[in-house]
Amino acid sequence: MEMMDRAIAWVLRVQPQPLVRQEAVATASSRPFETPLLVSAVRCTLRYIVLPFVLPLLGIGTSATLGIVTGAALGILLTLDMIAAIAIVATLRRLWRLQHQRRWQYLPGALVLAVLVGFFFVSDARVLFV
Repeated sequence: MEMMDRAIAWVLRVQPQPLVRQEAVATASSRPFETPLLVSAVRCTLRYIVLPFVLPLLGIGTSATLGIVTGAALGILLTLDMIAAIAIVATLRRLWRLQHQRRWQYLPGALVLAVLVGFFFVSDARVLFV
């Protein structure tokens, strides 16, 4: 496991800090997860509620036939996708740098989310070229 830890740290380009006492980690254990969860909540709210439903009610930002968000909404979606990807990588870097006890449990979820965000980014970006 030590070798895999070092390999992931190398990929993430972080230098792990010395281990700290377990009590100190326990008090701030949820902290690394708060920002990405907030970014994800805002992104999903905008992507699935505000942009597809609210903007059409206002008469802007969507193609009624395809249900594809376009225009300014597309720019917002692409920006949110980039912010989500950055938040995922930043959280992984922080967890590996701090040698957080739950880093290996977060990694599979982060990878799945990164693939989904990448898929959404590509599908949103394709609208620009169609």
